[in-house]
Amino acid sequence: MIGFNNNDIDIEILKALADETRIDILKLLGNREMNVNEIAQNSKVSRPTISHHLQILKRARIVESRKEGKETFYSVNNYVLTSLAQSILGFISY
Repeated sequence: MIGFNNNDIDIEILKALADETRIDILKLLGNREMNVNEIAQNSKVSRPTISHHLQILKRARIVESRKEGKETFYSVNNYVLTSLAQSILGFISY
């Protein structure tokens, strides 16, 4: 469930980002697509753990997925992260 507070910041996105493993996954994805196996090969955690964290990131709309045959490829949803950054910057008054 997506929940906005009074400042139009999606709390679920912040919760999803509040985990070191999920941040590591986002760093790995960077600006390219990867499947679960590729992420797991470059991570300290197991494939099932990667899948679990990807589902949390996907529910928060931080990552997107697309199917290609039997494989699912994941990528960062830059729009969501950019929107979050803009909302946070809105707190700063010049």
